[in-house]
Amino acid sequence: MSKEKKSFLIVGLGRFGSSLCEKLVGLGQSVIGVDQLAGPVSEMSDKIDVAAQLDVTDESALTKIGAKEVDIAIVTIGSSLENSVLCTSILVDLQVPLVVARANTALHAKILARVGAHRIVFPEWDMGHKIAENLVYPWYSGFSKIDGGDFCFGKMRPLPEMIGRTIAELKFSQRYKVIVILIEHEGKQESPSPTRAFLETDGIWVMGHRSDMDRLLNKSSLDGI
Repeated sequence: MSKEKKSFLIVGLGRFGSSLCEKLVGLGQSVIGVDQLAGPVSEMSDKIDVAAQLDVTDESALTKIGAKEVDIAIVTIGSSLENSVLCTSILVDLQVPLVVARANTALHAKILARVGAHRIVFPEWDMGHKIAENLVYPWYSGFSKIDGGDFCFGKMRPLPEMIGRTIAELKFSQRYKVIVILIEHEGKQESPSPTRAFLETDGIWVMGHRSDMDRLLNKSSLDGI
């Protein structure tokens, strides 16, 4: 089933904003990008649905470009606190369903929250944490983190000790401290059965705490997953 196409407004076409635009287009989404400078707008004009140079603190200009009709607006402005806050406030007042704003400092984030930003992101802080995690846990980049804790899930190959044995025989959750949520075999997915023996070609979707995953995956092979 294909994902529902959504419309995005990206305010600010610097490195962060342009990267968002290109990724969203690659994911099949509709993207409007705006910036106060002509250069970034020109660079993105043939990459997104609409690229426009305008005053991002002008409610009328934002309305004309279609801000009221988008599903999600992302304010990526990092260089001007005033423009960031004013634009975020305008988009909230225009009742955009989801307004995401970039913050550079804790104070910036607090002000954005007060004017109604639905979600606040710290790109540099987030990237620093992600790089650190991937260096400590090399397998982590291929897994998805569950918000609100240190639990994650992803796919692994069976360990040699698992092949030919069932979940029940292995006492899987007790032995490895993670749970099997799905089995993939020959391109098909199936619910885990306690009586089905693992095959060497299986893909095992597992979920658990990061430290338990790390112990398990250090013994496993992620090649070809």
